[in-house]
Amino acid sequence: MKPKCVVALALPNDIIEHLKVRYDVAAWSGSEAMNPGQLSDALKGAQGLLCALSTRLTAEMMDHASELKVISTISVGVDHIDIGAATQRGIPVGHTPGVLVDSTADLAVALMLAVTRRVAEADQWVREGQWTQGWQSDLLLGTDISQATIGLVGLGPIGEAVARRLRGFGCKLVGWNRTPKAVDGVESMALDEVFETADVVSLHTALTDETRHIASRERLALMRPGATLINTGRGPLVDEAALIEALASGRLRAGLDVFSKEPLPADHPFLSLRNVVLLPHVGSATLSTRNAMVRRALENLDAGMRNERLAWCANPAVYGG
Repeated sequence: MKPKCVVALALPNDIIEHLKVRYDVAAWSGSEAMNPGQLSDALKGAQGLLCALSTRLTAEMMDHASELKVISTISVGVDHIDIGAATQRGIPVGHTPGVLVDSTADLAVALMLAVTRRVAEADQWVREGQWTQGWQSDLLLGTDISQATIGLVGLGPIGEAVARRLRGFGCKLVGWNRTPKAVDGVESMALDEVFETADVVSLHTALTDETRHIASRERLALMRPGATLINTGRGPLVDEAALIEALASGRLRAGLDVFSKEPLPADHPFLSLRNVVLLPHVGSATLSTRNAMVRRALENLDAGMRNERLAWCANPAVYGG
């Protein structure tokens, strides 16, 4: 009898067929994420779980999945999984670091340009038929990245990649990291000073208890009028209620690829604001990057199902030593 594997997200048929060669696959095909009840039911008797950010996995669910021996997520972040509970139960959690650095860094810079040059507003202006005159000296004026100070909150691989790209624009770079770190061309500053100094603040730190709402009401208030907040990390890094107030007043602008609640509800206040560019969590959405993420996730899954050490493990303490 083949070991059972749950695939908790819709994936192309060729991937599912590939898995079926080795496993008894319980594959989810819905457009929305499995709810907790559906996932708990599916995990009964399963040895493996392949999931993504939309799959919430709690300690209680693991308790009902007594045969589970590997969790493999198609993501770098693992905040959707109770890592402590998995480690306590001896379940390795695989993730996919290292393959989405460049695509996410590209998108962060794209958002900076889109917001500061008002690209989305200009596109809407044309589509709404408001472009009824020729060239106008004061139409949709933006700001120059080359003349800006860019603040990077988090100087890990993605933050460093953003810095490399921005050096070509000639802007001034300042940054903060949880542990002191020297990055070429980036002036290190205290966290509050980054928010106070920068024309654009871009968030690139992992979501932890310490970094939740790192862009707090108080730090957003430190940002200079007309400044821009960029978030391609995780939604809860930002106090969204405070950001909405700052956007509604016209004091700040923003470019957001991630949100505290995803997908964004149809009545969300962000949707009524013109000075924020909204994207549907597409930081890693290039064909090559997504293929690489899936390959790593499958390698992690296969290793765990064979009781071998995962190549990319988010909780290496599960192996001891």
